[in-house]
Amino acid sequence: MRILFLTDGITPFVTGGMQQYASVLVKLLLNEGVIVTLVHCGERGTDNFTGHINSLFTNEQLQRLETIFIPFLNQGKWPGHYIYENKKYSNLIYQRLKERLNDFDFVYAQGFTGWAFGKNKMKPKLLVNFHGFEMYQKAPNLKVKLEHYLLRPFVKLNCLNADYVYSFGGKINDIIKALGVKDNKILYQSNGIENKWLSKPKSSSKPLRYIFIGRNERRKGIEELTQALINIKNEKKFDFEFTFIGPILPHSELRGLAHYTGEIKDQAKIHEYIQGADVLVCPSHAEGMPTVILEAMANGLAIITTDVGASSRMIEENGILLNDISPKAIKNAITTICNTPNSNLDKMKTNSLKMVKKDFIWEVIAKKMVMNLQQILT
Repeated sequence: MRILFLTDGITPFVTGGMQQYASVLVKLLLNEGVIVTLVHCGERGTDNFTGHINSLFTNEQLQRLETIFIPFLNQGKWPGHYIYENKKYSNLIYQRLKERLNDFDFVYAQGFTGWAFGKNKMKPKLLVNFHGFEMYQKAPNLKVKLEHYLLRPFVKLNCLNADYVYSFGGKINDIIKALGVKDNKILYQSNGIENKWLSKPKSSSKPLRYIFIGRNERRKGIEELTQALINIKNEKKFDFEFTFIGPILPHSELRGLAHYTGEIKDQAKIHEYIQGADVLVCPSHAEGMPTVILEAMANGLAIITTDVGASSRMIEENGILLNDISPKAIKNAITTICNTPNSNLDKMKTNSLKMVKKDFIWEVIAKKMVMNLQQILT
């Protein structure tokens, strides 16, 4: 099987969840014997960048891998620049590879990278993955809402022009169907976790340790979470500790309850904090399938998260799924976990680890993906 794999960069050269996802998935497809032509972008020159990117793969993987660098042309900050830049980038990819399309069985496109391919008749099937479809989820403020409305018609166009659209499931599946994509054109895929993250849960004991990990952006629900913690502290009925990991400023009213580490880039250090915690809180307004939840589950943490994106797929007797992102709902969830007997909380933690091992290990995901694509070919 030959796949033309289109990305808007891969980790560690371009940062972001989609870039990290692409980096891991390409390696696993190569391990499954798939021949991959990887298109990527970045700030470095083609020759220098190619040398660096090849260092990410084993010699055996490189035998089945071709890398192509296409420059991503930033046009400055003006209304619609993101859409224009992505369309331009997709056109550059298409012009570079249009004479070779018959060499591939599939074109796998991250985000808008497959835009130019959807309008052209070609042999390989076009597979589009917009991951979380956040532009169709609840916006935390007016600015983001306007950005979402600007993106929506172009996301819909790309999905309808594709042969297949990937879904993380949960509410994302409802979004894709509402765009007009037929059931038989939806392929299911998960975010994943590496085996190295797996760790036996620690036994629960008071005070419980709650943790939040994320960027300081409005959609992460930090404001609602902070207010919930303030309300709990004001009642003076708490027997837990809370740690914020990320570039988040300390709140004076949470002194004595919450600890702020600031941004931590060392994954091993983050792993230590996760292993020492009991519960992850992820109160986002919009998400795809958050890697941070999978990392927490892999270390046997109970989960509190809002029912957005595909979060519901990761909650099954291992935590609380919030239908409401209000401070009251978050407060109730935290206090409910605090009042849960340690033996019951330990069962939640064990369930988290079992779910990860069954459905969310990267090697398992890659095998399912290859099997699905082989079925399409036949």
